[in-house]
Amino acid sequence: MYVDVVLPGIWWHPLTYAVSEPVEAGCRVVVPMGPRHGKRVGFVLATKENIEDEADYEIKEIIKVLDQTSVLSWELWSLSEWVSRQYLCSQGEILKLMCPSSITKGCEVTDISPSPQKPAHSFYSEECIYEIDDEERYKRYIDTIENVGSGLILFPEEAVAKSFWDRLPKEIQERALLWPSGGGKKTFDAWLRARRKEVSLVIGSVGALFAPLAPIELVLIEEEASYSYTFVRYPYLSLRHIAAKRAQMWGSRLIFGGRIPSSRLYLLKRPQLKRNVRDQIQFANIRTSTKPILPRIIPELPISSMLLKNSLEVINRGEVVIWILDRKGYAGEISCEECGWTMTCPECGSFCRISQGETMCFFCGRKSEIPTVCPSCMSRLLVGRRPGIEALYEIARALVGDAAPTCKWYKEKSGKKLRASMLKELEHGGIIVGSRLSLSFCDDCPVGLVGWIDADAEARRPQYDARFAAFSMIWESRFRGKNTDKRKVIVQSRRPYRGWQKGLRLGWQLFWDEELKERYELNFPPFNLLIEMTGPSKVIEEVFSLLDKSGFAVYKPIADEAQLWIKTKEIKVLRELLEPYFHISRSKIGFPKARIWRD
Repeated sequence: MYVDVVLPGIWWHPLTYAVSEPVEAGCRVVVPMGPRHGKRVGFVLATKENIEDEADYEIKEIIKVLDQTSVLSWELWSLSEWVSRQYLCSQGEILKLMCPSSITKGCEVTDISPSPQKPAHSFYSEECIYEIDDEERYKRYIDTIENVGSGLILFPEEAVAKSFWDRLPKEIQERALLWPSGGGKKTFDAWLRARRKEVSLVIGSVGALFAPLAPIELVLIEEEASYSYTFVRYPYLSLRHIAAKRAQMWGSRLIFGGRIPSSRLYLLKRPQLKRNVRDQIQFANIRTSTKPILPRIIPELPISSMLLKNSLEVINRGEVVIWILDRKGYAGEISCEECGWTMTCPECGSFCRISQGETMCFFCGRKSEIPTVCPSCMSRLLVGRRPGIEALYEIARALVGDAAPTCKWYKEKSGKKLRASMLKELEHGGIIVGSRLSLSFCDDCPVGLVGWIDADAEARRPQYDARFAAFSMIWESRFRGKNTDKRKVIVQSRRPYRGWQKGLRLGWQLFWDEELKERYELNFPPFNLLIEMTGPSKVIEEVFSLLDKSGFAVYKPIADEAQLWIKTKEIKVLRELLEPYFHISRSKIGFPKARIWRD
């Protein structure tokens, strides 16, 4: 007798092992794998009496059966199969994401109840709640939650989930669970509580997506257009898409909500903005703005008189100002005015930026001293270009002096302790200079002004959805968190109130109507799937040749890089063609990896 076992690996197929008696699908087993008598924990896919072909290799026996019944419910097990097909990855990798690390390491679980079956009668429905006022939107969510027995409530950020939890009536909190972040014992305990049906509601950030609730009557996805629902590590999943599938599988009520819809939801549902926002975002022309002089920086960083004046007014009344610039460091690159030489990393060849008094490579993080002379022409006319957050910080400090605190906030300079310290420092107003991550402070303190220093740069990223990323962030900065009735947003631009920026005053219907026209002409999502494939050069060349011959719209965005872009409406045929490239026998050659954009 044999079992097919799914293991956490990049290959798509199960591995076959011998077993003395049948094992239920979904049970964990310990199997021999790898050199030096290695062991791995896998999940049984199926038991079979015989194998189809005579094996020309030794079939090893499983070492131990860990469970008597499936660890996962029918719904999560079926979901893992569906996700692997939809996202061109292995079921084993999805099962590893679904389960707490203790489960995939083989811990003993003796109190798991039998997997509940799908209800006989279910009525799946979809609806939208798009409301720019957080309090109004949250009130509608709470009214909905009060009338359901069980549900999964997802938020894009942990802090926002906690803020919503604090608003819940006590009677809802008593039957609910705020999902912990970070993994470990707390997450495992939460997983077990949900599995034992000790709670009927799970509320949390994206980490709560695979909470083993059963059954599920409601799935609510707050800020469904947020990029936080895109998994940043391989396999690259759309967690919003998977949450919607869970609702479909249970036949539950699915609610999409937020301040702005994604492209796919707008295309399918056409939700309408019911509030006039014409005068709530202001624009300033960078070309006519003041250019404070910064040592050895060109071109200067423009700061409009409108932004300076309003910033001082907000600080003087004891509120917080946020200046946003998504460029790290003091300057984005170092170059020579005499010969045009630009400094690159000697190890990886990437551009170097000036940060905290030294140079740092964008790609590998290598640090070195700032050069004093050009190595090409020996000139001392070295300058920094594309000023960043550190340069902007110096301007902010010069503006307020010692009258108010000035703080920095971006990914590398963040954390719970620093955040608590900053909030205390900003109790009576001040300036936060940072990346778009700074917007989270709108939840915790009275932000009276948000200034976007270079809105054009936000929309210049080399991605098809760059304009929406810029639009949604600026839109969020106006309506997120506390003090929104008094808050101003000032957008500095070289072409103020033109193109995609018109929608910031007239509403996201105008933005999406224009944006979707262009995407339709170019066959971009949501009208087609856009798939990026990367991997070893030889493998990518083989895949490119195969897909090109098979009639797929496939091209290389950069000629000499191991990267492909594929446009398609259907994933099934593509998966069938790619399957041979994900066999375990190709481990030494390497595997391609796929990232899929749906909207």
